[in-house]
Amino acid sequence: MAEKLPQSLRQRLVPLFKEILAYHWVEELTFNRLSGAIYQVLLSEENPRLTEDQAVDLAVNLTRRERLPELLARYDALVQKRERQAQKQVLGIVNNMLPEDTPNRAQVVQGTLDMLQKFPLVRSITGIRTLVQARIDNHHQDVDEDEYLALA
Repeated sequence: MAEKLPQSLRQRLVPLFKEILAYHWVEELTFNRLSGAIYQVLLSEENPRLTEDQAVDLAVNLTRRERLPELLARYDALVQKRERQAQKQVLGIVNNMLPEDTPNRAQVVQGTLDMLQKFPLVRSITGIRTLVQARIDNHHQDVDEDEYLALA
């Protein structure tokens, strides 16, 4: 396939996802989790030249009751790996921005990481740096959403 699935294919897959969700074959199954798992397979290097019909057939086969748990387990592992990578990157940003001679540095780092958790939609490096700098400028006190919006 391509870097992004065509809109026409996504429209064809939505009814399949809704049907699978209606059966409740798997615990904690959501539309985003199911569609993400299917899209991840369809966009993989293993399936570079699938036609739209072949992609729909593959999606149907992947969502069969006996195959669905394995598909979701692979997807969940990928999501967790990406989350760990993102957490390492955020920790690196915080560590790089806080001077080594910061009093109670370990506590300040943890406090900064805790504050960043309050902003789950801020995922860009620039946004994270803006928040960290705002906390530094605020004498290592948390900034709230209004303060962040004024900065952004």
